Amino acid sequence: MVELLIAMAIIALMAVMVLPRGFFSFEAPMRAMQRTVMELSDIALDGVSVRIRLDADERAETGRVVVEVLSKVEDRFDPTKFTLEWTPLQVTSPPEGDHWRLDPPIIYFFKDGTCTPARILRADRDTRISEGESALLTVTGYLFEEKI
Repeated sequence: MVELLIAMAIIALMAVMVLPRGFFSFEAPMRAMQRTVMELSDIALDGVSVRIRLDADERAETGRVVVEVLSKVEDRFDPTKFTLEWTPLQVTSPPEGDHWRLDPPIIYFFKDGTCTPARILRADRDTRISEGESALLTVTGYLFEEKI
């Protein structure tokens, strides 16, 4: 009986240590953005034109981040012709929420894996960006500088 209780206690301790990591895993928004930037850099190395664009209301300084790829799309009026259009791209770690700010509002990724120098900000509490409520990711080529 004592051996059974000890075995159950060990299993319970292991479950307490393992379950929160599996069920309650949460990635910080800036980590997800950094992973997205790295993924887009890899996609650009394959010769695909990609960009990150801020989809913001005219009155707000923050908004939702949209990841797009330049795609060859059949012309609506002439099916024998094609046009190039920016279409949404599914990424592994999409940046979620609508409290993002990009400076400049569109970040392009180049064939050598680099991108437009940019500042990416995240406001946590409201739509206003202030030093105490934001996280900053500066992207210059391959280098990241993060301030939280």
